[in-house]
Amino acid sequence: MITEKQKHVEDLVTTAEKAELEWNMRQLYDTTRKLVGKYSKLERPVKYKEGKIMNEIREQLTRWVRHFEELLDRPAPLNSSDIEAALTDLPIGVTLPTVEGMGVDIRLLKVDKAAGPENIPTRRLKLDMKVIVKMRHISCRQIWEGDQVPSDWREGHFIKIPKKRDLSKCENYKDITLLPVARKVFNSVAEPDESFSRRPTLRSTGWIR
Repeated sequence: MITEKQKHVEDLVTTAEKAELEWNMRQLYDTTRKLVGKYSKLERPVKYKEGKIMNEIREQLTRWVRHFEELLDRPAPLNSSDIEAALTDLPIGVTLPTVEGMGVDIRLLKVDKAAGPENIPTRRLKLDMKVIVKMRHISCRQIWEGDQVPSDWREGHFIKIPKKRDLSKCENYKDITLLPVARKVFNSVAEPDESFSRRPTLRSTGWIR
């Protein structure tokens, strides 16, 4: 007869196997730590701006959303910087790179980064470069010619990283955003030198859901 504990372990194993097949590294890592008995994933209590501690998870999530909204959706400064115009226009590429060029861009992507909202790590792109590059090139060409990017590319996962001692204050964390890997590929093609072009770019901060 299967005990409740055995069933729980079997469920965790099934979850881990599914996460591995789907390349969901975060879930695989969390589930593995549960299996070896080293799992602890508790949200730290955070404070309202007034200083009062909130312990409810829903309240904490709402507080984090508002914090990131205030951080990322700030209005433009009233006094713009006085920057002189360049004497000559810089050359800006307006043609889509070749399949070979896109292959080079994909190879240069870092593979040690966590997956974004779609749970596809960068290393998966490098499993079959010949097929992946052709597929990505077709997709990027459609976006390039249509001047419109998929709406889900505006999503991102915020990861908060503590940077100071009092971790009950939201401002004592820095954040990184995990982006869809398809967007990373397109950005590496559209903005190889982090320059602006007339093509659609993804610098909007309206990602919070």
